[in-house]
Amino acid sequence: MLTILRSMVPLCPPWFVFASVLVASSSAALAQSNGADTRYQFDRYSKSELEAVCEAISPSAYASGMLDGAWFSFPGAGRTYYYRSACYMELVRRTGRAEVCPKVVERRSLLGDGSSYTPKRCQEVAEAFNAREKQNAVARENFAQSVAGAFKVSSLKVLPLANQNWRIEVSTEGTRAGDYVLEVARIRDRKVLYLETHTLTQPRTFVWELNRATIVGDTPLPNIFPMAVSMMYLRPATALMPAGEHITGIQNFTLSAP
Repeated sequence: MLTILRSMVPLCPPWFVFASVLVASSSAALAQSNGADTRYQFDRYSKSELEAVCEAISPSAYASGMLDGAWFSFPGAGRTYYYRSACYMELVRRTGRAEVCPKVVERRSLLGDGSSYTPKRCQEVAEAFNAREKQNAVARENFAQSVAGAFKVSSLKVLPLANQNWRIEVSTEGTRAGDYVLEVARIRDRKVLYLETHTLTQPRTFVWELNRATIVGDTPLPNIFPMAVSMMYLRPATALMPAGEHITGIQNFTLSAP
């Protein structure tokens, strides 16, 4: 009778046992490395805060390859890494500080690939950052040279006229010859009253008359109208830089209509 009862109990297939082990392992890994922990959301911290955050992380806390990536996609498996190493990698990504790369420790696991978090990879990230910084510094220097001496508004005068209009005088200063755009606008609704392009080779004063009816429109009086004069340099293309527009300055003023 005992033999008969035993024969009625189904045997567990090997794949079921393997799956059970994986589920149990996954639960253990989840308990050890909680990806939802805000301590490991490094974008929450500024560059100045990040190093202290990295130092405070336990060296043994890690993300399992079973939880970060497709662990079943052999042979690559998922990613695995120590959170502290990931934090230092983020610090280097933002600052290029290669001296912290020895603190990046690779984690090895049968179910996870830790090759993205190694001292060598950290050095590569630092080198890429510093190469970009050098390239950006060259670009900034080239741009600064391309607009050096550009004309700008040096002074602005507003004179009320007998016909209740306004006269504005805009003086410029600079040394870089080229084409410039000058704009006079009513700020409240961005209505452009004058838009002119001039070729300048030396300082010049521009004079415009602002019509009262145009400024006031159907606005109830008395009222004050914020205005602005802007100047833009039309920077030509060079061997190092494409053509572009460069604002050399904005002068704000107000008109009072009683």
